[in-house]
Amino acid sequence: MLKSFFDFINRLFPYKIPKNNEVYVVLNGQKKKLRRKLKGLNLLIEGEGHYVELELPINFKNTAIHLAGENAIFKMKSTNCIVNSASIYLGSWGRCFIDKNVQLNQPNFKVVVNNNERFKPHKLVIGKNAQIGRDISIRTSDGHAIFNLGESLPYNEPEDVIIGDDVWIAQRAVILKGSKVSSNSIIGAYSLVNKKFEEEGVIVAGNPAKIIKRNIYWKYDTYGIFMNKRNNVYNDSNKIKSMLIKRLKHKFLKLVFKFYF
Repeated sequence: MLKSFFDFINRLFPYKIPKNNEVYVVLNGQKKKLRRKLKGLNLLIEGEGHYVELELPINFKNTAIHLAGENAIFKMKSTNCIVNSASIYLGSWGRCFIDKNVQLNQPNFKVVVNNNERFKPHKLVIGKNAQIGRDISIRTSDGHAIFNLGESLPYNEPEDVIIGDDVWIAQRAVILKGSKVSSNSIIGAYSLVNKKFEEEGVIVAGNPAKIIKRNIYWKYDTYGIFMNKRNNVYNDSNKIKSMLIKRLKHKFLKLVFKFYF
């Protein structure tokens, strides 16, 4: 109880935001500067020219967002799930856009948008209603510069990562720079995604990932929940049919009784 009390008092104070940085919250279409700390969110901003925009409601738990260097942008829209143990790092000129109702309730979601050349931003985009599993890692760069022998410039430039709407990323998947997974698709567990999949409605899996099934769609419900719902609907429809048949029989017998006797 004492810890909860001190946490409450701590949230009354603002984050330590250096000058020339902007942090906003959006609620009911109105944008305002963030004046106090949000529960469960550690927001660390170093450098200048950064921009953060959080559309409430978002409930954070053990989550860290870190912007370093210069001119990074992070925007996240509201979600109906707790953002649980996420770690998001943006270096200079990094861009991260997380759309509405992305499910980040599983722990250990790690994002690195880093190693951007000055004035050459690149981005990570996660579309609305994406379902993010446990222990997911997304990176838009390799980290260290890599050279061909005899050349003075590195060849491994950072690249965008695009995740479409309604994409389910199963546990322990790794998504690397230059990847794209289109809407209504599934990334299999333990997969390594390192290229673009432009086709929608596919399952990609493996190391490296490839398309293993096409023409699919998926639902948030588990298999068992879906089947139970379906069976209940089916049983209800049977009950309705049975009731209608009984009523028709009853009316028919009444009619027969009336005219026959």
